Amino acid sequence: MVKVMRFAVICLVVVGLVGVIVPVFAQEKVEPQVTSVSGEVVSVDLVKSEVVVKQLKDMVTSTYENTTFSIASETKINKGDIILKLSDLKAQDKVAVKYATNVLGKQNVESITVAVQEAIPAK
Repeated sequence: MVKVMRFAVICLVVVGLVGVIVPVFAQEKVEPQVTSVSGEVVSVDLVKSEVVVKQLKDMVTSTYENTTFSIASETKINKGDIILKLSDLKAQDKVAVKYATNVLGKQNVESITVAVQEAIPAK
């Protein structure tokens, strides 16, 4: 009787472990969705490594929304062919921010591209 009980407990433990482990391995890796937003730099915080960008939220009502982006050391910042640092960004710069949101909802900024102002030809 003891052997039968021991066997039953071992079977339940194995089935329980398989029930927990199999779904973990069966999950597919989800690629984060890359999003791009355009707007104007409101502020740059070098201490927190953050950039606040004002972007158009609704064209009909002309409402804007400020979004704060945390900038990592691997974030690429450029203006045309020139590579910039976070300290080179200034308020009122027109930028495009490309970021991915991970499963936990955290934004990982991949790149910030500063718009190059075209020179006005002299008359």
